[in-house]
Amino acid sequence: MTLPELTPAYTIAAIAGLAVMLIVCFILGLVARKRAASYDSYMVGQREIGPFITGCAISATYLSGWATMGMMGITYAVGWSGMWFAGVFTIFGIVPTIFLAARKLSEFSARNNTRTLGDIARIRYDSKLASTFVAAAMALLMFAYAVGQLKAAGTLWYAVTGLSPVWCLLFAVVVVLIYLIIGGYTATQWAMGFQGILLGIACFVLGVLALSYVGGGAGMEAKLAAEDPNLLMIVRPDLPRVGSNQLFSDLIGVTSCFVLFFSMSTGMPHNVARFLGMRPMKKKMDFVWLILPVFAIAGFPIMLNATTGLCARATFGPALFDILPWKGDLAAPYMAMQAGGVPLATLYVTGVFAATLSTFSGMIMIIAGNIANDIIGNWAPKVPAQTLLFLNRILLIPVALVPFFWTLYNPPPLLALLTGQAAAGFGGMFLPTITLGLWWRRATKEGAIACVSYGLLATIIFSYLVGKNLLGMGWAIWLIVLGSIICYVVGSLLSKPLPEKKLNEILGPAASAHKNGPVSVS
Repeated sequence: MTLPELTPAYTIAAIAGLAVMLIVCFILGLVARKRAASYDSYMVGQREIGPFITGCAISATYLSGWATMGMMGITYAVGWSGMWFAGVFTIFGIVPTIFLAARKLSEFSARNNTRTLGDIARIRYDSKLASTFVAAAMALLMFAYAVGQLKAAGTLWYAVTGLSPVWCLLFAVVVVLIYLIIGGYTATQWAMGFQGILLGIACFVLGVLALSYVGGGAGMEAKLAAEDPNLLMIVRPDLPRVGSNQLFSDLIGVTSCFVLFFSMSTGMPHNVARFLGMRPMKKKMDFVWLILPVFAIAGFPIMLNATTGLCARATFGPALFDILPWKGDLAAPYMAMQAGGVPLATLYVTGVFAATLSTFSGMIMIIAGNIANDIIGNWAPKVPAQTLLFLNRILLIPVALVPFFWTLYNPPPLLALLTGQAAAGFGGMFLPTITLGLWWRRATKEGAIACVSYGLLATIIFSYLVGKNLLGMGWAIWLIVLGSIICYVVGSLLSKPLPEKKLNEILGPAASAHKNGPVSVS
């Protein structure tokens, strides 16, 4: 089967679709600008965004480019065994985030007037040093994760325009900077909500039409079997048990996928930061409105869409591996062009480009905020808030250029694997220090610093060993996540917790102190 032919119709339609999406985001940025005049409002808005928009936004940031396109590159490359990483466990990651983090973070943020996750660490542990550790580690890993988002955006733009990588990547960076600099958190949250809705529709339609194109499940499996029967195996013992292949070749790798998604969703800063500006959840229906869009966007559509990589392998064979630097990550956009022509390609490119922008924008804003608020602001507390606001906006530009040059000159072969390694670090370090720290009153700054120190060092060392095929990625995930949690628990138990009076000021009274539900937050 030959690859789809890129005609002017694809380019024109894709530009039109993206233009509509970007105009909407730009308008949201202008509308939000009036609510981003102060530093607090720029960083977290007015703390009034409802659960439905928040659910759409967190779905968009959770899925991002690696789930909506990179995962199809995984199933395209290794077949059915890639589904453990590409689709089966995705919903198991996002649901715990809702129940563990949503209420706690929104109430904590309102109670303590926090702007960033570094602020949460500073106040929760009563420690500038813990805040700096969290902010610095967060920024370092986010640069790696942002590379995956930019490669996804660049791959999509290449598929429908054929432009050189530099222009494909630069376009994504410029778009994000425009509405981030203008509107801040509120613009980002509303833009993400809109992008999440668009993303869910695009992924569902592509999954259905791709399966239909290859003759349904039976037709797809027949074509895969004819090429390589190993593509039908749910675990691939024929693959090496080192490097990223371990995720598909043995039980350590398969089970590590569950650990990865469970920890990373609740630990990824750009996910849980969506709750900082959400209004406190006081009604039972708030949970319903929060979780409905999560299931609708990050649930079935993504699991269905993960089969698109299998459909692409059945359609194109291994031909995509020869297209550099994009390789198997072209599976989904090319399948959209093949199965649905211009209309489907336009819908999919627009939806996934929106997802990559939503995640990338959330990350860039957090990194710039970490530097301005949690590092400079922590240690130079007399800097005026408006100066921090100006600094935060200026920092967005160099912060966005780092992943731009990284992606341009040293792109990952499969973006989902690079982002997966960074996600393990996120889960190991920030699931305990940010989320569990709001539940476990015994936690201390020593535990938080030990957790972040181990998690960052382990992520760097084990990712290097995985890249050199000296260690399986499954083992790396287990060692990073469990080791970080152990350091957090042991470090906290061996040190002195904050006084109960101080904890009551920060977290509110312990559960036993009030039997009528959470303390209301004014």
